[in-house]
Amino acid sequence: MDYKELLVKALESEKYYTNTDLRLNRKYNILLSHKELEDYLRFKEDYIIDNKIETSLLSWNSNKIFLYKSRELSSKIYDYYEFLKAEDISDSINHEVLIGIICSELEGTLQIEGVNTTRKQIEKIIKENNPKSLNDKIIINMLNGFNYISSTKEFNKETLKNLYIKLSDGCLNKDDEIGDAYYRNDVIYVSDYTGCPVDSIDSCMESLFKYINDNLDTKDSYLKLLLPFIAHYYLLYIHPYFDYNGRTARMVQIWIFMLTNNIPAFYLSEAINDNKNEYYKAIENTRNSRNDLTYFITYLMDLINLYSIIEKNLDDIKTEIENEGDSITINELHYLKRIIVNKNIKWFNYKKFLEFESLDITKQGALKILNRFENKGLLLSKINQKGEKIFTLNDSVLKYEIR
Repeated sequence: MDYKELLVKALESEKYYTNTDLRLNRKYNILLSHKELEDYLRFKEDYIIDNKIETSLLSWNSNKIFLYKSRELSSKIYDYYEFLKAEDISDSINHEVLIGIICSELEGTLQIEGVNTTRKQIEKIIKENNPKSLNDKIIINMLNGFNYISSTKEFNKETLKNLYIKLSDGCLNKDDEIGDAYYRNDVIYVSDYTGCPVDSIDSCMESLFKYINDNLDTKDSYLKLLLPFIAHYYLLYIHPYFDYNGRTARMVQIWIFMLTNNIPAFYLSEAINDNKNEYYKAIENTRNSRNDLTYFITYLMDLINLYSIIEKNLDDIKTEIENEGDSITINELHYLKRIIVNKNIKWFNYKKFLEFESLDITKQGALKILNRFENKGLLLSKINQKGEKIFTLNDSVLKYEIR
């Protein structure tokens, strides 16, 4: 088996091969045995070529943590920069939009972690700032964490602990608290994996702080864009805490975007929540490929591009409606976004709409929203065989194609 030839083939393919592809890929005529796959993964890990980025992050179960500039990943990065060039993002982030972004991040990351809430509930809790339940406390903690990273310019052992304390304040079981320590002091199991051994956590985390800080001002635009995603994965990989590793990793990702002066990948937690199975699969693909970050980062770039297009469509729809002398509220735009995200479900009734939105309102309330959208030309409707009114997105209102 010529592993160099196989790697080149993977890099030039429209899809960077996963382990499953390599074990059985009829399209590309690949069929590696278990041993051949392991040999290939070791080869890929150690092989040095120009379109490979090797990080200095410490690994406790592989030789290194790396990624390849595959054709698939490079294409997604190109699309991202084309979007940024076409849009003046900074001018569009006013106070109202920022609140929407925060709510989106909060709602997305909380639902990833199994905390059920809605945008309306989040806005109410933020406004009142008087938590009455554990869920309320979690939301306030997330907002405090967001405010902290927005004003903190140093990323190190102390500031990360400060962020973690803000995110977990009053929400952990006694056994899960870290107290005066910086990290957990016992083994932890993450699905089919274990977290980093306790005696290696500190040195691994120090390698993260050094790697990020050494590259904040890098002239390599490719690496600079990917730095937040690398930090995101690495925190999940090390799992330095007993709990709250996921939401800490996603908050750190936004933090690193801010520190590199890049436009943060807002709405990403919401996007991940809509694709949770794929999120965990991307993590698994990276872990099972001896920490080849290409899989995890490609997945995130794909989500960023998708949701950037969705947001652009929503912005244009809002402008078009306002130009016609009408209006659409922030909440209505949020409802419409959920419909667009679920556009693969061609026709839906009011119950499915409530499921999209995680809304707890009456049938009449749901139909009022849907009928209003229909009157604005955003939805089309018909009566099905059960005599029930069902709806579908009017694709003509989308100026930018959603894959």
